[in-house]
Amino acid sequence: MMFDKILEKVNETVSLNKEEKDYLKSILKFKKVNKKEYVLKQDVIENNYYFIISGCLRSYIIDKKGIEHVIQFSSKGWWISDNESLLYNKPTKFNISAAMDSEILILTKEAKEESIKKYSKLEKYYNEGLEKSIIFLRNRLNEILSLSAEERYLDFCEKFPDLKDQISQKYIASYIGVTPEFFSFMKKKIKNRKSK
Repeated sequence: MMFDKILEKVNETVSLNKEEKDYLKSILKFKKVNKKEYVLKQDVIENNYYFIISGCLRSYIIDKKGIEHVIQFSSKGWWISDNESLLYNKPTKFNISAAMDSEILILTKEAKEESIKKYSKLEKYYNEGLEKSIIFLRNRLNEILSLSAEERYLDFCEKFPDLKDQISQKYIASYIGVTPEFFSFMKKKIKNRKSK
């Protein structure tokens, strides 16, 4: 049951036989993560990739003024990690924590590398996931640079319809780049406009 979602996602890219599926399941570690619990803290060298079975993880930075800036939400069926830290073996600039109670699968860097050597099909799956992540983050950057706060919020609601009422509104405000107070005002304005 806990491996259904990842096997479904892998199957979208490559078809695994029973031996390959069993191997993949054997290298993944299941973990329940409570809301606000960290899976990665800033200044630590990342060694894991996290696949979300249920719930949501968020990646964020804290600026010099102590303000959090949410870079990414990853929900059911998505991966999250700090690829720069994994690739270059240097401390991460990000924190990753649970935006709500979550269930995740953990894939270590070493297990991933070993799995590629053992089953080349998995490399195709991992590479496609990385490409999707790059596309998502490029689109995220484009949103930040070219859309208004309201447009960013509406885009968030479209991308994450299940999350908008389940995670902290301050996290959403941070993701779209506004204060919680402005976010509350903006939501009221949108609601009033829709009710007319």
